[in-house]
Amino acid sequence: MTPADDSVAVLARRAELLRSLRDGAQSKPDLVGALSASRSTVDRAVRTLEGDGFVERDGGVSLTLRGRLALDAYEEFAATLDALDAASELLDVLPADARLDGALLRGADVVLSDPVAPQRPYVAYQSVLEDATAVRGFAPAVLDGNVVRFRDRIVEAETPVDLTVAPAALAELVSSHADVVEEALATGRLTLREASTVLDYGLVLAEQPARTVVCALVFDDHGIAGVVRNDEPRAVEWAEGVYEEIRADADLLRG
Repeated sequence: MTPADDSVAVLARRAELLRSLRDGAQSKPDLVGALSASRSTVDRAVRTLEGDGFVERDGGVSLTLRGRLALDAYEEFAATLDALDAASELLDVLPADARLDGALLRGADVVLSDPVAPQRPYVAYQSVLEDATAVRGFAPAVLDGNVVRFRDRIVEAETPVDLTVAPAALAELVSSHADVVEEALATGRLTLREASTVLDYGLVLAEQPARTVVCALVFDDHGIAGVVRNDEPRAVEWAEGVYEEIRADADLLRG
């Protein structure tokens, strides 16, 4: 094991003790009570953490700067692993080189399709759009019901929509839904681009009155396998960066 591996193992074993020090120094008796552990266990843990530079003793046990940063990094790492586990069924659908980041998954709401309720992911996705004041997104596929919903958002609700569409999906959209596309474009609120760079899933950013929500739609051979919804700032920041790259590389059609 490398020193970093050793540190991760220590953090995994002693994270609870380190968390108890976040608000300030604690005496060993306080730690014994807070952790429901024996004095010998706490003594051993403190010695180990002190040896790694994560805590110091000076009238009590307190976090060092290194310890605070290490705990933050460990908790993000652990949260990412939890998020990967929660989204495992969707990740298994995507190729190994899919452009995805833990920021999109941490703190996300994952909604999966199942035989009893195959519509659940689509309903969850539509709920993100209902209160949107503006929508940006990349579409790898055409969902007929989605075309009508977007038409209503653009024409009736006067919502600005910026879409970058994969070439094959764009060809399907303009051939099968030409009238709807023309009506939406005529409002001046639809901007349509043909993508040169594509993703293996749909990516939508819905600006709502109090927040922005990112929604990733994962498709399998039967339709939408599931969606990932997230309004955490880091998830939104990551999705905005990805979409802006795709958008900048795309060819403007109308808008």
